[in-house]
Amino acid sequence: MNRIDDLIHKVDADRLMNTTATIAQWERLSGSDGERQAFDYIESVLKDLGFTCQRHDPVCLVSLPGAATLEIVGDPDPIRCITHSFGVSTPADGIELDLTDVGPGSNSDFARAVASGKAVLMDGLATPNSVAPAESFGAAAVIHNSGDQIHEMTISPVWGSPTPSSMQLLPTIPHLSVDKDGAARLREHLEAGPCKVRLSATVETSWKPLPVLLADSPGFDEVLRHVLLSGHVDSWYYGAMDNGSANASMLEVARLMKECQDEMHHGLRLAFWSGHSHARYATSTWYADEYWSFIHHYCIAHVNIDSPGGMGATDLSGASTMAETHRFAEDVFRYVADADLNYDRIGRLGDQSFWGVGIPSFYCSISQQPPEPTPTGVGALLGRGGGLGWWWHTADDTMDKLDPEFLVRDAKILFATVHALCTEPKIDFDQAGVAREIRATLEDLQRVAGQDLDLTRLIELSRNLEELGTIFRSIELSEEAADEEIALYNGCVTGVSRILIPVNYTVSGEFEQDPAIPGEPLPGLQPMRQLPERRSIPNAYYPWLTKLRRESNRLEQALIESTNLLAQATSIFLMEDDA
Repeated sequence: MNRIDDLIHKVDADRLMNTTATIAQWERLSGSDGERQAFDYIESVLKDLGFTCQRHDPVCLVSLPGAATLEIVGDPDPIRCITHSFGVSTPADGIELDLTDVGPGSNSDFARAVASGKAVLMDGLATPNSVAPAESFGAAAVIHNSGDQIHEMTISPVWGSPTPSSMQLLPTIPHLSVDKDGAARLREHLEAGPCKVRLSATVETSWKPLPVLLADSPGFDEVLRHVLLSGHVDSWYYGAMDNGSANASMLEVARLMKECQDEMHHGLRLAFWSGHSHARYATSTWYADEYWSFIHHYCIAHVNIDSPGGMGATDLSGASTMAETHRFAEDVFRYVADADLNYDRIGRLGDQSFWGVGIPSFYCSISQQPPEPTPTGVGALLGRGGGLGWWWHTADDTMDKLDPEFLVRDAKILFATVHALCTEPKIDFDQAGVAREIRATLEDLQRVAGQDLDLTRLIELSRNLEELGTIFRSIELSEEAADEEIALYNGCVTGVSRILIPVNYTVSGEFEQDPAIPGEPLPGLQPMRQLPERRSIPNAYYPWLTKLRRESNRLEQALIESTNLLAQATSIFLMEDDA
């Protein structure tokens, strides 16, 4: 990476802050005039840099929350609240409901509280995880205790615009959020006896065109194989950190990559999304659908950036990667910031719409607040770290919440990642790391439900793949390596990713999108954990056993295909070495 020393020092704090301030002058709800002005500005900067730009306007299902009210019947003082994207509107004069407390909101909490027909008070951010249990237990409305701050959220579990089958997953009841003081008032009234609340919510959910901007580096058409660098433009309120600073960082990467155009072995495509915040990643999902074959054949990696440079964001240990991209990112973090990067498996958030296509991914947020006993904001959502600051998804996400020094640091990490991916001939991803993650997951599942499904063969196949992946990654390509050698090596790396990522990250496979709900490795096999408790109920046990057998076949085939691909390429390189 020593070749980037001169460039990396050109990352400019003033330019980053000024660009962010320009973008953050507009409120940028998805599909709004302010958002389109931001898109116009970003496009003009990229055209001045010599990038070729395309604008698209796919029609997506967009949900914009409006006014909300909440009061305790008999108490003259209203409780401050908001409603959420994809929540349901009430009649104009609101609805009056009995209130019950479901605490953390587990199934047993809902059952104990007799939630049917009531407004339920539930601890935690308003997330898709809260929709299914509330509706399955017949709740008439949900009031979320958002904690210290009330954070704007999107509650739909549908990733992207819905299909006929996923339309039924959209929420059908109103959702509000209050802060901890509001929740405390509600609980005080409940402790005193039965409590009724009156609530109202207005949410505008409709199909409308949203902007997408694609910008290709000079010479892109000649190489096609490329890195996708993406971030969303839409925001809650003025969104200086989320996501103005990310847009500015992307433009800074574009400016610096132009200076090393002659060194690039792979092209660079920048993608600026709408509908991240108010349409559940609808435009990145549209791009995955519309460009599926192009992405599948030519995209070597997806680098996503969200909310860099936050005030107090000193923790770099949790930037998310996949198992195959972690070592690559680890080298970047160590080189640029002298920081150790823990492996934090990339989650179901942040426009990660390309798992079905099999694209290796890097990041979402690069930095975050130091870990706290009770994480706030996105830290609570992810279950780790200190989050992105108390101002995340609030009207207080303004320019004063950015630290220029941290923004430069994060932009340098982003640039170094993209530079290495674009300029190094060899795609240096760690397929042995993927096999190791798969094997560890299988061994854990076998311990949990060993007598239900024998995973011995899958564990052995993953162990063999891990050993072969280690050998393959150790292959050295000389600086004079022929184009055919480089193409063979890189084709094997990307081919294995195309095979393994869909099975390691998705249930629905290559051409559909799983719900926007957190998951574990090998999500299709994770229901094995519930098999022991279902053994005594044949109608619950045997259908799932059949499903899991099929999922194990899916994984077995992926492991065999990956092993064969690696073995064939490895043998060719080893024969060349012997010769």
